[in-house]
Amino acid sequence: MLKASPALRGFSIPGLQKRILVSLFADDTALYLSEHDRYDTVQDILDRWCLASGAKFNINKTEIIPIGSETHRQQVIATRKINANDSTPLAEGIRIAKDRESTRYLGAWIGNLVDNTGQWEITLDKVKQDFDRWEMTHPTLEGKRLIVQMSAGGRTQFATKVQGMPTHIENALQKLIRNFLWGEHRSPPISLDHLYRPRCEGGLSLLDIKTRNEAIHITWLRSYLDLTPQRPKWAFITDILINLVTPNTVNDLATLNTFLQTWSPPLTGKNSKVLSRDILDMLKTARKYNTSFAALKLTRSLQLQMPAWYH
Repeated sequence: MLKASPALRGFSIPGLQKRILVSLFADDTALYLSEHDRYDTVQDILDRWCLASGAKFNINKTEIIPIGSETHRQQVIATRKINANDSTPLAEGIRIAKDRESTRYLGAWIGNLVDNTGQWEITLDKVKQDFDRWEMTHPTLEGKRLIVQMSAGGRTQFATKVQGMPTHIENALQKLIRNFLWGEHRSPPISLDHLYRPRCEGGLSLLDIKTRNEAIHITWLRSYLDLTPQRPKWAFITDILINLVTPNTVNDLATLNTFLQTWSPPLTGKNSKVLSRDILDMLKTARKYNTSFAALKLTRSLQLQMPAWYH
């Protein structure tokens, strides 16, 4: 009913044939409303759906994250209206996230100007507690390797996949692992770099958090570079953000994808602030490994789909 409504626009993204309006996962629903959409329309559709289905919509679980300029976000919070033309304010049971307030959705913490350090510190505390409990059993070095994989790896992999891991958290986690292996007051007899190596090279195959995180960046990159119809929606939005920092000498046609051109977006400095930390991490990893498209043979159809090359 939401998608069929002509009164809801959602967001039209260049490259996507369908607008972005609603996403569903199990019993979680995210609705993306543009400046032209009214919450009154959404409420009317939900009321009719509940009446027809006999279901009851849990309004107390509804949360709003304002999208747009800071002025607009503050206006939404002050008036409790997504659109100024809405007839009534949002119900009191609906939470509107303020700037720097995070909202948990599908395992990720999202919001405006959100610093996820606090959430990561909670995870670090849990890893530290795991290590402390296992330390009481006096595990062997091989046992500690398994514990590191299970706790430090298991507790952080999904969160890193969905929203990245800040560098200072990465360093703190690496320090926790080092102290668990050798003790806080003991000089390590074997470096972590050596323990990371496979057994056939004299190492322990210990989990390397930094390398694991880089591998996750590469999985993002793989999805971003997927030019098939299965390309994820976030990749098209990333295109737009990257193109905001293209050199002035590059024309519009040549800004379709940085990996199909000779220009590179800035990864440091003032201009790079347009890009999120996750995008910067992905692009830095791509640059580190000299990522580029390399086709042995292009079909005529694929050649016609390629953008004009910027020289």
